[in-house]
Amino acid sequence: MRISKNLKDLGFAIGLLSITLSCDPAPKKLGEVTDKPKQEANEGSAELTIHELSDPDGMNPITSRAANSLYIQNNIYSKLLVYDQETLELSPQLAVSRPEIKVLEDGAYAGGMSLTYEIHPEATWDNGTPITAEDYVFTIKAIKNPRVSSAQIRPYFEFMDKIEIDPTDNKKFTIYSKERYFRAEESSGDDPFVLPEYHYDPEGLMSEFTIEQLSDLTQADALMKDPKIERFANQFNAAKMKRQPAEIVGSGPYKFVEWTTGQRVVLERKKDWWGDKVKGNKMLEAFPTKIIYKTIPDLTAAITSAKDGQIDVIHTIPPTKFIDLKDDTKFSTRFDLSTPDQFIYYYIGFNTKRPQFRDKKVRRAIAHLIDRNDMIESIFEGMAMKTNGPINPKKEYYNKDLKDIEYDIEQAKALLDEAGWKDVDGDNIRDKMIDGKQESLTIEYKYNQGHLVRKNIGQLLKDEASRVGIEVKLTPIDFATLLDDADKRDFDMVALAWVKTPGLDDMKQVWHTDGDKEGGSNRLGFGTPESDKIIDQIRVTLDPEVRKKLYLRIQEIIYEEQPCIFLFVPSELIAIHNRFDGAETSPMRPGYRDASFKLRE
Repeated sequence: MRISKNLKDLGFAIGLLSITLSCDPAPKKLGEVTDKPKQEANEGSAELTIHELSDPDGMNPITSRAANSLYIQNNIYSKLLVYDQETLELSPQLAVSRPEIKVLEDGAYAGGMSLTYEIHPEATWDNGTPITAEDYVFTIKAIKNPRVSSAQIRPYFEFMDKIEIDPTDNKKFTIYSKERYFRAEESSGDDPFVLPEYHYDPEGLMSEFTIEQLSDLTQADALMKDPKIERFANQFNAAKMKRQPAEIVGSGPYKFVEWTTGQRVVLERKKDWWGDKVKGNKMLEAFPTKIIYKTIPDLTAAITSAKDGQIDVIHTIPPTKFIDLKDDTKFSTRFDLSTPDQFIYYYIGFNTKRPQFRDKKVRRAIAHLIDRNDMIESIFEGMAMKTNGPINPKKEYYNKDLKDIEYDIEQAKALLDEAGWKDVDGDNIRDKMIDGKQESLTIEYKYNQGHLVRKNIGQLLKDEASRVGIEVKLTPIDFATLLDDADKRDFDMVALAWVKTPGLDDMKQVWHTDGDKEGGSNRLGFGTPESDKIIDQIRVTLDPEVRKKLYLRIQEIIYEEQPCIFLFVPSELIAIHNRFDGAETSPMRPGYRDASFKLRE
């Protein structure tokens, strides 16, 4: 099945895998590095410089959560399968082909399934040793280690009960599952970056445990107390394992060589990379001799740098600035400006555990203060579409029966009155006695500094909220702290986005109560027994029509509970210097495949 590059042309279901757009505090810089006066993106240079608003949160692909970290990691590590940015279909990268998938009717895994993979015979680590099934098994063990900081991705690997390595060929292996997980191929192939066991577990600590043990919930308490589990996790979670170049080892075409905090991350092309021996696989293309991810929190300064030849690529450009750049002849003749659709949605999340937000009437009242139609025109210049839930509106299982929550000041006032919030002290801010304490409806709205769209949304919300007796305080903070606060549930309202990839929607990561814990991705505190049951059913329902009914119902529950305000699915706004070929844009974030950029001859 081939999928159109433009999501607006899609008329069938493509699910989405959530990747949280997040970031941890960046460690201090490794050493002084001075930027060269730009020879990095000048005419004739095969080096590529990409703008980022903030630093990544780390180079360890299992413990990091930031979308911009993932973009960098794509060039350092390899996966069995990756999504082709043009067709949006899974394609082999580290694997020889897509897996052989069997439905099992007999034996220990009757009622379940198996997936058999073969790693490419040419695939080797940087030290020359072959990449084997043992490395894949180790990677899954590391993810399943209960003390490793991988709670945000662990749900996607729950279906794996056993991995059996071919005794005659250690590049072949079979994954066994007791259940028929609906996105088993995506989770096994596209989700994990394969890590070298020799480097990340030199003591062989995880070799003492089997996949079966790590998947057995009855052994969870014992595993948490096991000294080897704890020792490995402490080493793997350490700051140096996501920061220091010597500790970052992958099988991708680029080597991580530098990270200067608040300035740049640098990757250099490997000279003897195994992928160069494989012909005809564009998932193994890698042309730039160096890729530099330059951090500039101020977008105006980033645009100035691009005009001065300092930057080749700018993505996530605010719509008003994008329009200005299109009208700037000097800029538009040097840069290609593109607006691909995205697998992403913007939202304002409520901390439903806070006293102000326990009552869903309050949450719905605030939703009525958002004029999305006006925001799409005034903030997005029309380059966005509304969404009423976490499923992309172009998917066939998006619930089109959910009515827009319209801008309605009077309805907001009525709901706040019903919820018992009244201005009792005459300060124009509503109050309510909760748990014996007088609480005022003063709310902090957190967003990442430098993100003009989220700032503007917050300002419009603040103005409207003041009309109904709600005080909204805008708090811009650096992206690292913002996501740290979100993970710790230290927020009232938070402006964020969820980035997706093609594939079926497994909603457990974000919407199941299993994720409602520090470090988990259910930051909003959402969940009911019914919603958990439906999410669990979706994961093992292979019939598309039955699964669609489940998807429609879970969207209804989320809509009724209003744990967040779903805002928009915006177009990505990208400027790419036209000295490169292979720079086609795509709905896949960040909107292009940077390793495919090739200097025009």
